[in-house]
Amino acid sequence: MPPAGAATLLDVDIKSKDFRSASGRPQRALENLRLTLKRGEAGAVVGPSGCGKTTLLRIVAGLEKDFSGEVALPDHGRLGVVFQEPRLLPWRTVAENLRIAAPQATSMEVEALLDALGLSAHAAHFPGELSLGLARRVALARALAIQPDLLLLDEPLVSLDAVLSLELRERVARLINETHVTTLIVTHDLGEAIALADRIFILSPRPARMAAEIRIDAPRGRMTTEAAKAIEQEARSIIASLRSQ
Repeated sequence: MPPAGAATLLDVDIKSKDFRSASGRPQRALENLRLTLKRGEAGAVVGPSGCGKTTLLRIVAGLEKDFSGEVALPDHGRLGVVFQEPRLLPWRTVAENLRIAAPQATSMEVEALLDALGLSAHAAHFPGELSLGLARRVALARALAIQPDLLLLDEPLVSLDAVLSLELRERVARLINETHVTTLIVTHDLGEAIALADRIFILSPRPARMAAEIRIDAPRGRMTTEAAKAIEQEARSIIASLRSQ
């Protein structure tokens, strides 16, 4: 957890975000949605499928600018983004993908990052030679290589089998603890949110609003099994109540 009184790094205040339907009618995706993260915190956004979680992340990343509200990011802060698809340069090796994204990184820093994510043996491989799980690790390594002030993860473990998902989840948790990078994660997996976050933001069905926030006092490796179960029960109770409304 960040020290008491740590400055707020991310402040999101979305009054509204609308899309146009095929008929031309406006459809509201997000409404009166506010969240903040302090320096070094990890927040996980969960909610019903299609409620606007990825839209929220795109607004924070600056990829979606047509909305009413404000997003405050660190001045001159570096932003690392991991999309649902790895989006690696297929004609570059794993190591080259990192160096292109972060030309200021030293060879030692690149090697250390590859080692931390279990990619050292694949540094000279091309993306087409990698499994989906390895490609996702490379995408995460590329985002971390720039030493971001804010890291955005959009469903980072989606489509992975249970064993691989758990392994990568543990690696992400260690990296958050070690680098203290402020992180915002979008996920459909409540277990993933509980394992990685300091705070869980639960969104309502569309138009998505902030339905609840759960603070985790002992996040990641410091959480007991009993505490994780209690948090899951609380979150599922909130989600069930939203469905009944």
